[in-house]
Amino acid sequence: MSSAAQIAANRLNAARSTGPTSPEGKAASSRNAARHGLAGRFAVLPHESTEDYEALAAALAAEHQPEGDSETFLVERMIQARWKLQRIERLEAQAIEQALTDPAAPADPDAALLEAMVKPGGPLSKLARYAAEAERAYTRALRELRAARAHNGRAESKAMAAALKALVYAPPPGPDLRSQPARRNEPNWASQRPNLTPEELAHPALRL
Repeated sequence: MSSAAQIAANRLNAARSTGPTSPEGKAASSRNAARHGLAGRFAVLPHESTEDYEALAAALAAEHQPEGDSETFLVERMIQARWKLQRIERLEAQAIEQALTDPAAPADPDAALLEAMVKPGGPLSKLARYAAEAERAYTRALRELRAARAHNGRAESKAMAAALKALVYAPPPGPDLRSQPARRNEPNWASQRPNLTPEELAHPALRL
């Protein structure tokens, strides 16, 4: 088991390292990223199942129903993050098996796993870092998707409210009475004069 001084020295050297500088070293580093597929551009590795990836993509697309380029992009980021998490779980299981079967590891399984986990630059520590990054990417994409839909929902609500307001305050159908000429009310003398008999009509006082 490494001593505390060796661990500190390894961490110091790792902090001072800036990565490969030669063209050969950079090419090897890029091949490493493509080999495990946990950093850099996303891709389904040759030994992975394309059918399983398409099934995962179809399931998440059916769950979130993206609309438009922005929502489709965010759902794709979620799909890639989920696929990376599955890949990390597979690699983590293999790293644990290697740690338990290492002849130089302690006989106690828990001690062997603990040594592999705290080992600087070991696969388990790297996988834990990649898993945290993938989880953050998934959570961030999901949060942005929900925020975009909430914004679109508010815009649709405003448009619906404006349409309802226009419908409520619209003029009623039928002829516009304001455009018709005003009619003058004239007295109806026939309806105001009482019915009189001939004798009453002959009376001088009722001839007025």
